[in-house]
This record gives sequence, structure tokens and C-alpha cells, in this order.
Amino acid sequence: MSEEKNKEMLEQLNAAEEKASGKKTKPVTNSDGHVLTEAEIKRQQAFDEKEKKLLEQGYERHDILISVVKANFVGVLLTLPFIIAVAAGFIAWNGIPDIPGLLKEKPVMYFLGLFGAFLACIPLAVLHEKIHGWFWSIGAENGSKDIEFGFMKETLTPYCTCRSPLSKSLYILGSMMPMTILGIVVGIVSVFTGSFVLLIISAIQIMGGAGDILISAMLLFRKSNAKETILLDHPTKIGLVAFERGKK
Repeated sequence: MSEEKNKEMLEQLNAAEEKASGKKTKPVTNSDGHVLTEAEIKRQQAFDEKEKKLLEQGYERHDILISVVKANFVGVLLTLPFIIAVAAGFIAWNGIPDIPGLLKEKPVMYFLGLFGAFLACIPLAVLHEKIHGWFWSIGAENGSKDIEFGFMKETLTPYCTCRSPLSKSLYILGSMMPMTILGIVVGIVSVFTGSFVLLIISAIQIMGGAGDILISAMLLFRKSNAKETILLDHPTKIGLVAFERGKK
């Protein structure tokens, strides 16, 4: 076990003892300096118990993490081919949208449509996380009971995490489905209905899956000779942890 991990565990134990004694608790942080919430501390403790059991069974731990900067830059680049494909289909089927003409003839409708598209991002962001949970719960040990939803105040975004191990295929499926349903499927609908508003929503939702497609790509192209691999969401960072044992 690394010195960094020992330090995190010690901080969590001290915080738990201080809370039990009624003393003012010192903020607990991970190695990135992120101050952990009470929910994250509980997830870390549950993760540590699962990790201990897996290590005792002969598994080796491998962290697969991404930074916010990498998720926003590299992840967005990976979504561009999907956005271009949907936009190209829209133009091929409906022609290039006459935005100048619409601005001249129906400016109010144009801006209301754009406002509605961006306003829809709020409930769709919640639905995005719900879709993660629905698909991950298929392979979770305790079904939907192992799925946890929350809200990150620092980034003002909802999140979904699975507390039980998942197979590689199911993890990728659950990661990609929000972008597929809310982005690509909505984009296809926009093509056949000619709705420019739906096209905008589709592009935003595809771009919103930047982190998901990046993690999925990292898993797909990650080289491993392990015979068995199970995946766990990292309890406090962006990414996951692969536990592997045996060789092919």
C-alpha cells in the first residue's frame, strides 16, 4: 500500500474519531487537494474494504484516472467526429439551416429556441447520470442499491457512481449510453424532423459525454494480459480502478 494511500486513510480515521468525539473536524483531502465530502469519505472507506478483499484474492490494483483538463480537452476532441457526423447528416437531409433568414424573419423564435436548447441541459444533465445508473445497476451486486447519485458543488454538476465491481464491457456500456441516447439518438431524430433545436441539444449532449468517451477509449485501448479484470469507480477522483489477476 502506497504512502499516499496510507496518509489518506489516516486522515479519514482521524476525521471519523473527531466527529464521534464532537470536536471540530479538520477537512479531509485526497492527493489532489480536493476536500472530501462526508459521502466521499464513506465511499473511500467502503472502497478500502473491497480493495482489501480483492488484494487478498490475488488481484493487483491499477488506477485509470483523468484530470479535469484532460477530460475537457482530449475528451471533447474525441466527441467531434460524432458531432460532425450528426451535423453532416442534418445538412445532407435538410440542407444548410438559413440562420440569417430566420434571424431576419423570426428573431424571437430563433432566440427562444436557443434558450430552450440550453435550458434543457439542466434536466438532461440529471437524466445523463440516471442513465449511467440504470445500465450499471444491471451488473451491480445489489442492483440499484449499489448506485449512488450526488452533486459536486465545485463544478455545479451531478454525478453517478457504482459502489460494486463491474465487468469491462458493462462499465463501457454504462459509460457510453447517456451520450448515445441523449446525443446520437436525439441527433438522428433532428435529422428526420429537421429540428435545428434538437440538433443543438444533440451536439451539447455529445460534448457532455467527453469524459465518458475518454474513459471508455482508455479502457478499450489499454493493454493488459490479465485473465480476470474487474472495475471499480474511484471513490474520490475522476476515473476508476482496475483489479486484475492471472495471465492469459
